[in-house]
Amino acid sequence: MRALLMTTVLASALAAAGAASAQSTIRPGQTVQGNFSAKDARMGDGSHYRCYVIQTNADEAYTVTLSSSDFDTYLSAGPGADCDETTVTNDDGPDMGTNSQLRFSSGGGLWIIKANTLSEGETGRYQLTVSAGERVRPTTQVQPIAVGESRQGRLEVSDRRAGDGSFYDCYALTVARAGRVAVRLDAPEFDAYLSLYEGPQCDGDSLASDDDSGGRTSALIVQDLRPGTYSFRANTLSAAEEGEYTATVSIMR
Repeated sequence: MRALLMTTVLASALAAAGAASAQSTIRPGQTVQGNFSAKDARMGDGSHYRCYVIQTNADEAYTVTLSSSDFDTYLSAGPGADCDETTVTNDDGPDMGTNSQLRFSSGGGLWIIKANTLSEGETGRYQLTVSAGERVRPTTQVQPIAVGESRQGRLEVSDRRAGDGSFYDCYALTVARAGRVAVRLDAPEFDAYLSLYEGPQCDGDSLASDDDSGGRTSALIVQDLRPGTYSFRANTLSAAEEGEYTATVSIMR
């Protein structure tokens, strides 16, 4: 019954996506062989692509590898079944030459994987592999930070995950004196996002949130705060992004 239900869900997703996406299905733990030709769908840059839908489980991480000896590979993936809505990308995997590899953690449901040539008009054989799901238990740790302090961190699949699938760390902040407090998040590897809360647990309705007020992809919140305990999420803007960051809290004079 479970296998029948999964097949029905995947079939419905493929039908809804339409023929333009040229989608196929792939299972966790499966490897598929493919061959790009001049007849395959093209991106706006002229590169060929094919899309695969995978059914994922909640709180599991997956590694996707695209390899070819005929062309330079490019991978992207994202939650849902829309081939145009990908949030995680990779060109050259670690020590993998022109082969690509990415990793994502899922909240469950369908994910789309796009196997792509890097450059216009490239063709040839390729191999696409998706690992079996690896159970991930997100941390519940809250990290303290003081006014006037900076902290380095890294967002990855073992961190907390917001409802949109993005990873975040939670920082607790005690404000001793009323004043204008600035919280800044800089991240060279992803688009940063900040949200500020009353209380120490990064939950409930946010007092403020920000995407790019820090310039480029940095986030900045400037807020008048009364004495008390607050918290903020050091967050990625998009689902499943990973990377290093610096969080800074200061007083605005």
